[in-house]
Amino acid sequence: MPKPPNPTESRFARSHPKSYLGLHASIGLVLAALSTWAFFAIADEVPERGWMVRADAAVTAWLQTHGTELGESIFVWISFLGAQVLATLLLIVAVTLLVRRDWRQLAVLAVTCGGGALLNVALKQAFHRTRPSFASEFAVTSWSFPSGHAMDSLIGYGLLAYWLSARFPRARTPILAGAVALIILIGYARIYLGVHYLSDVIAGYAAGLIWLSVCITGYRFAERRRVGPNDPDKPQPSAR
Repeated sequence: MPKPPNPTESRFARSHPKSYLGLHASIGLVLAALSTWAFFAIADEVPERGWMVRADAAVTAWLQTHGTELGESIFVWISFLGAQVLATLLLIVAVTLLVRRDWRQLAVLAVTCGGGALLNVALKQAFHRTRPSFASEFAVTSWSFPSGHAMDSLIGYGLLAYWLSARFPRARTPILAGAVALIILIGYARIYLGVHYLSDVIAGYAAGLIWLSVCITGYRFAERRRVGPNDPDKPQPSAR
């Protein structure tokens, strides 16, 4: 019996599934390649104390000079959206998927967000960049490069926005625009508070986009080929 069309997919995707999958994979690889180039271009500038380091110092000094106590209070709360709030939201999504026994999406969530967090720790340990001097006002103990808030928020909110836009295609534009605005705001909050440099945040976005592109591309392959225990087309063993 043929499968009914998926309302969240375009007509092109339904009519030419192989071409759509190839196009999606190509776009994902291009995004990953560009993000990789951007990340290493920034990382190369940091130890050399090149133009990016000078830009970091200028932006940080300007924000610290023109910042206000009200602005700091606001951005402290916004910063929570990239850590505690995001972690709670992802936990709620994970529990929901567990209750629904949606093992494929639960695995994607674990690999994408959990793997992204581990990758951020590994990158921080690899570069060992100290935080700005202003960071001493806050309880931060990890290295500065790349920004964990920027990287985690792009991966976490990016994945959720991808799923929501697929579930509600008519609201795709506001969902994606809202996610982009939130991710940028979280990154800006980290610079405003003086706990990260501009290059830390940009590198966090680049590294996050690399990982998210790879994971979503893999997820699309799994969905199109029905890989995993959620496959509704696979014959299930009959109960005895």
